[in-house]
Amino acid sequence: MIGLTSHSARRSYPAGIFLAHIIGVFMMDPNQTFLDMFAAMKANDFDTARELALSFKEWFRKGGFYPHQYTPEAMHSYIASVLRRTNGYGEQVPFSLTCFHCDDGTGLTSEEEAMDAGWTEIQPAYALPQANYCGLCPECRVREGE
Repeated sequence: MIGLTSHSARRSYPAGIFLAHIIGVFMMDPNQTFLDMFAAMKANDFDTARELALSFKEWFRKGGFYPHQYTPEAMHSYIASVLRRTNGYGEQVPFSLTCFHCDDGTGLTSEEEAMDAGWTEIQPAYALPQANYCGLCPECRVREGE
């Protein structure tokens, strides 16, 4: 027997996101998940909204499709907005950094560590699928002549 675990069964979340771990497959109904995330924000249920926004980021990172009638730009913008407005609620976004120019940034675990290593202009970039922060790495800063 194959066991299915729905998102709502795990922690009483809305039914829009379905996590089925059948041979490692991550499944979601992005249309319903978007509606659930919007409703959670409207109801000030920030923990749920944040959980759904983070699930969307993971969904898109793994190549998932976008909700019907929403552009990728609109979705990433709304997800970034939800993550900004729910900062401090629920699961926190792990620090991940990429350079504006060269995509460097692997191995850094905090903003303080990045600044100690010579990074500048570090700012949240929740709409990016590959990192949660962008900045200017030391090598590119030297190349730009700062």
